[in-house]
Amino acid sequence: MRTPGFTALAHAALAMLMLSSAPASAKQWDMVAGSYHTHLIFHGDRFELHLHDKATHGIVDTSSGRYTATLLAGGKTTTLPLTASKSGILTGRPVPSGDWVLLFRVEAPGRTPVQVRYSSKMKPGTQPADTKAAETQPAAKEKAKGHDGHAHHDGH
Repeated sequence: MRTPGFTALAHAALAMLMLSSAPASAKQWDMVAGSYHTHLIFHGDRFELHLHDKATHGIVDTSSGRYTATLLAGGKTTTLPLTASKSGILTGRPVPSGDWVLLFRVEAPGRTPVQVRYSSKMKPGTQPADTKAAETQPAAKEKAKGHDGHAHHDGH
């Protein structure tokens, strides 16, 4: 029988393992938006947006739906193509540099669409919950109170 304490301990241990094996050059930000817990990770020449269910941290199926990325940098707005490299992982190029904002529009089947906003002004790590997205789903506010920030730990 698993208890909530055991599950949290297992997640923490796995997170520490993943952090110790992650490349030193990878940057990661975590954020909650709507019914999602997201991870934005920079890897060399590409970025990945990992999508998880906020309540269960299960992987969101990205095999269908609509996902877009818009980069705002250097006074220009550029639409970046995204590909579903694995279930729950959307990959795009290039990795932004300098002063930038990345906007993701996430429209997964069976879920309320959300926009996730990451920027160069954010410090890598866990970001505060996106209250505007949470307001679109009243139950999300209550669930967000119990979801603690943690590092990427899903093994993909």
